[in-house]
Parts: sequence; C-alpha cells; structure tokens
Amino acid sequence: MNRLHRGLRPVAALILAAALSAAACGDGSDAPTTPAPAPPPAAPAPAPDPGPDLGDVINDYVDLTVIATYADLSMQADDLMEAVEHFAEHPVQDDLNEAADAWVATREPWESSEGFLFGPVAFLSLDPSLDSWPLDRAQLDQVLASDFELTADFIRDGTGATLRGFHTVEYLLFRDGEPRDAADVTAREIEYLVAVTEVLYEDASLLHDEWTMPGEFSLQGYGDEFKSAGQPGSRYRSQQEAILELIEGMIVIVDEVGNGKIADPHTEMDPAIVESWFSWNSLTDFSNNVRSVQNAYLGGYHKGERGVSLASWVEHHDAALDMRIQSEMDGALSAVMAIPEPFRNNLDAHAEIDAAISALNTLMETLNSDLKELVRASAS
Repeated sequence: MNRLHRGLRPVAALILAAALSAAACGDGSDAPTTPAPAPPPAAPAPAPDPGPDLGDVINDYVDLTVIATYADLSMQADDLMEAVEHFAEHPVQDDLNEAADAWVATREPWESSEGFLFGPVAFLSLDPSLDSWPLDRAQLDQVLASDFELTADFIRDGTGATLRGFHTVEYLLFRDGEPRDAADVTAREIEYLVAVTEVLYEDASLLHDEWTMPGEFSLQGYGDEFKSAGQPGSRYRSQQEAILELIEGMIVIVDEVGNGKIADPHTEMDPAIVESWFSWNSLTDFSNNVRSVQNAYLGGYHKGERGVSLASWVEHHDAALDMRIQSEMDGALSAVMAIPEPFRNNLDAHAEIDAAISALNTLMETLNSDLKELVRASAS
C-alpha cells in the first residue's frame, strides 16, 4: 500500500499543476486589466499662409521704387547741372557732348518715374514743369532775342511750362538726334541753358525731398504718409486704397504711352508733336515708361534691389493673374522696342506701331479690371 500510495502522489501533483495552469491561461474576463493609454491630441491644423503683407509691399514700394528713382533723378540732374555749367565756361564740342550725354542720363530716371505721377509731382505741378511738350520754339526765340535777364528767377517766375524743363534743355543741346555744333550755340542760348537747367535740378531735387521729409503737402513726408495708409494722419483710409493709387499710376502712364505719346503723332503723322524728337530719344523714353510700370509692380528700381512687391502679393492670391500681368508687361515693352528708330521718322510703321498700341491697351485693361478687382476683394 505504501508502494501504491507513493506511486499515486506524483500523478495527483501533475493533475493539480495542470489545472492551475489552465486557470492562469483562461480568457481573463474576470481579472482586472490596465486601460490602454489615450492617444495624443491631434496637432492643430496649420493656419493658412496669408502671403506677403500689404504693409511690407507699400513700405518697399516707397523706399525701393519711388524714393530710389527720385534719388537717381536728383543725382543725375546734379550731374547735368555741372556739365552745363562746364560747357558755359568752356563752350567747346567735347563739353557740349558731355552735357548732351548727361541730359540722356537724367532722362532715364525721370521717364522711369512716370508710373507714379501722383502725390507731390501732381500737387506741385512738377510734371508739366519738368516735361511739357512740344516746346514753344517761337516764344523761346522771342525770349532769346529780348533784353530779359536770363536767370533762374526769370525761368521760374516769368515763363510758362513750355519754356522750361527737359525739352527746353534738349532743344538747346540737340539737333537731329545728335549734339549740336558747339560753334552754333549763341551766348544768349548758353545763358538760358544754364538758367533752365538750374530750375530743372531744383524741381528734381524737390520731388525727392517731398517724399523723404516733411514738406508743403505732408507734415511727415509723403513717403511716410503713404506707408501709414489706414492710420490716423494719412490721406489713405486703408492699405488697399494706397495700393489702388499705386495701380492707378501704372494705368495712367500705360494709357499715355499707347494712346498719347505713340498714337497721336502716328494718327496725325506729325513729327513735331513727338516727345524727345530733337534728341531722337523718344522710343527710349517710352521703354522707360513701361519699365516704370514694371518697377511699380515687381518692386524696386531696375538699377537696384527689388524687395517685397505687389507681384509677390498677387502671385499668392492669383498666380495665373500674376503670370499674365508679367507676360503682358514684357510683351508691351518688346512691342515698343520693335518700333523702328527714330520714331519721328517712322510714323508710318503701321504694323509695329499698331502692335505696340494694342499690347499697351491689353495691359491697361488687365490692370484696370482684374488687378483692381483682386485688391478690392482683399478688403472685404
């Protein structure tokens, strides 16, 4: 019995162990469980990119486009004044040639500023003072033949816009697209040239000063007032209103180039009403007018850095429109440059002239409708 009992104990132990093991490996429905950790909260969706800030567009437009262009104009006008004075002291051909070159160099920033003929240039009537045309040659001849003292004060106070500015200086320096023969320039013409160039320099410098420091029409400087659009003290009630002023400046010069500067002489077949025809600088003028529109849109001045631009703002909101505007600007510039030179001798180049007018009108329509509409919609 003892042998049998000893033989059964191991079997009973194994059965008990198996039962305990089966209980431990059951479905555990009655056993306490540890809850699974909660998933981490979802990350918030990123805020939509608002794109370039209109305030930054306005700031860089003022500093890198308007003021940069006017700074170059003032500097070039100073160089022109110096060259004219040098010619007056030494009336030889080389010095007259240098004065003529300085006139062309000064003409570039002026024509490149015509995309923003608002603000001080309008308030102070500096556009007609600097750039009225055609020149009244008959009246100029009378003045030159008179006994008037030909001083800057006389130009400033005693003559009209058609006897001052760029085109009076041009007439005294150029004939048929070339600098005049220095031996043909009379003493009275030299006196008038010095006086009228001095007034031109003053007007150019005044433009720069009105945008950069307190002046007659803005207690904070017109540039700072434009930058503060939408704030107390600015005549612009919102940033969108300032941008619309910028766009209107572009539209005005595109219209003037296509439907005035090019179309009028072409329609009337009259070279006497062609701008800058003494120097044959007309098509360069028109091209720089289109570049002034590109500068206003792309930001900056084509001689300097670009900065934050209206183009970058438009690209963010309507990339297709931005591409179309830039393409139309390039097309308008190319079409103007395709007109045969000199313009005054090719007023019958119908195909090229018609193509330029059409390209400019296409651009004008896009700026006046689609671009303005996009800016207005951003304010709602």
